[in-house]
Amino acid sequence: MPIPLLNTVGMLPAGMHDTTLEEVRTRFGSFQGSDQRPRLFNRLEELVAAMKRSGLFEALLIDGSFVTVKPELNDIDLVAVLRPGHDFERDLPMSEYALVSRAMLNRRFRFDVVIAESDSAVYVTSVEFFSRVRDAPDLRKGLLRLSL
Repeated sequence: MPIPLLNTVGMLPAGMHDTTLEEVRTRFGSFQGSDQRPRLFNRLEELVAAMKRSGLFEALLIDGSFVTVKPELNDIDLVAVLRPGHDFERDLPMSEYALVSRAMLNRRFRFDVVIAESDSAVYVTSVEFFSRVRDAPDLRKGLLRLSL
């Protein structure tokens, strides 16, 4: 199903919207007055490739000014959804640890990434938080869900 049209305030309609990386590129990652969107998308594409290679993640939830009509973008806010049963006690190789460390993700990709296991309290809280509209507490916006 394609990404829905943005609502009258320039945001995704409330809910979780399944998407593909190509749809994200087409709708939000192309040049729109500046090169900020393509630059952000290129970093997102690099992160998605690394997450797929690791096999640790089932999905990536995409939010932030990137998925709005805002011409001046800040960043992309993400929730990286770990596969069910992730072993948090296991020693990870550096390539995998770099993908579950918020600090390392921020340093490498310059994204704010929350790491959450599917349907965990952190996941539910993160979806609720990112669905809020900062200046309109009664309004909710949608998130994109990219399966990995």
